[in-house]
Amino acid sequence: MGLGNIPKLFLLLIALGLFPVLGGSSNQEDHARLAAILEKAAHYCWRLDRAALDFVCLEEVSEMKDRHLRHFDVFLYDYQFVRKKDEVKEQRSLVAIDGRKAPRQTPPIQPAAFRYRNVLFGPVGLLSESWQAYHSYRIVGEEKIFDEKTVIVEASPLPRVHEPHPYGRIWIKGSDGSVLKIAWDQKSLGNFGEIEEWAAENESQPRITAYCEYRFEKNGLRFPSRNFTQQAYIRKNRSIFVNAEISVVYKNYKFFTVETAVAY
Repeated sequence: MGLGNIPKLFLLLIALGLFPVLGGSSNQEDHARLAAILEKAAHYCWRLDRAALDFVCLEEVSEMKDRHLRHFDVFLYDYQFVRKKDEVKEQRSLVAIDGRKAPRQTPPIQPAAFRYRNVLFGPVGLLSESWQAYHSYRIVGEEKIFDEKTVIVEASPLPRVHEPHPYGRIWIKGSDGSVLKIAWDQKSLGNFGEIEEWAAENESQPRITAYCEYRFEKNGLRFPSRNFTQQAYIRKNRSIFVNAEISVVYKNYKFFTVETAVAY
């Protein structure tokens, strides 16, 4: 399979800001359960979208540099996020490159194959009250992650959604509606049409893996622990060719302000 002109995948996680629309459940009890989960999730997104936030953490970005050797470049950042009312301040300072201290005032390194932003607010564009009107939902399972019981809900866009919009499966904590993980459907990501076209021309099938995890909790809100995306192709002989991969790990959080009862 030729490797030239492989399309890049640009994944934009943008908080879009959601009344419940239910789908996929014929059982009345399941229908009511789904409605209750979506109501809690909408309230959780309301709190997240309006919270006053001030925190710092380390952001470790590992991006595949050589797809043949699967060599990764690793960049470590001090990441600061502050939001008070309508003001948002976001800052990254490069700390180290491949484990070696970075020169002072080195600007952030832009990933070659991927773009990511607003990972913290990923749940808002899927589950907030205003955006629930643009999706159908169904319960597809249950799973315990990060020592928490979750319900797995699959979100799909309704026909009225014409603009590109990420969607997929969401791991929701049933007790409070908080989101612990989102696995994005590959067809909803970036320029998937171009990727699909390239795959067909090269007798392969695209296999894009993209998910966000929210392990850390503060005052009832969940904060990112990992954001992962891999662009791969399955060849005709069923072998897998990985073209690009990035992993962003968030750790060492220090919270100064997490106020969820803020009147704007």
